[in-house]
Amino acid sequence: MTTASYEISPDARLERFPYEVFALRGALSSRAQTELARDIGASASGGRSQSRGSVDWLERARANNHPTIIAAYGGGGGERSVRCVRACGLTRCVGACGREVGALVEEPREALTLARDVAREISRRAGRDGGGGIVSGLFDGDEPYEPSHFWALVYGSGVSGQSKMSTHLDRPVGWTLSVSVGRAARMTIGRAPEAGEQYDKLGKDRAIDGQREVEVEIRSGDCLLFRGDRVFHSVDGLGAERGAPLEWAQALTQDSAVDGYVPGRMALLFREERETQGKLIR
Repeated sequence: MTTASYEISPDARLERFPYEVFALRGALSSRAQTELARDIGASASGGRSQSRGSVDWLERARANNHPTIIAAYGGGGGERSVRCVRACGLTRCVGACGREVGALVEEPREALTLARDVAREISRRAGRDGGGGIVSGLFDGDEPYEPSHFWALVYGSGVSGQSKMSTHLDRPVGWTLSVSVGRAARMTIGRAPEAGEQYDKLGKDRAIDGQREVEVEIRSGDCLLFRGDRVFHSVDGLGAERGAPLEWAQALTQDSAVDGYVPGRMALLFREERETQGKLIR
């Protein structure tokens, strides 16, 4: 099972959580994680991105207590502006993620293919093992996972502390897939935002009823597939370095550094926007 230079480990195992949330544990080997970080780092440094707003992502990340978008791509042809289009869905942006992102001019084909392969593998294993619910065989047939949006986010520790992501729902885009490299992410699924929190009014009418919070640790090389538009989710902090390939951060930053900032985790996010493709919502 290979995707360009990235490979899905045959030793990966599937773990299921409530609300149709699936983790493919150990999906990427240490070598694949480092190569993936290197490719994303090259893109964010100008290899495939427009120059403005991407080369200086380390400086931007240093001031954030929120993950920093270092590369982004939206399907539909044409070039995206590097100005953030508020993929988070907020109507009022305070620039927590850096305001300007590295918008890729060229489609990140290897990363998109990786997302399709991971979704297919999760779907296949869920169907084989039983108890996979609606994801069983879902992306293992004639209609593969088709990411319409891609973001590369970096969590780290800077002058504003350790970056986190408040509990939220994604915009109504169907299935979200996340690929994690670096320190473990301490996530919570199923916890609705309280009044006054950052995302308390965003899309709550689409949420699955009766959600209760479940803590999940996503480690380096793990992949997560879930309905991001219906399941509340947050990243509450980063865990220890254990299990992460030591070379990934150097590969991501192209051996660059800024005082006062240490990258901790890279998360690749893919969203399948079935609504804009004229297909039924899954």
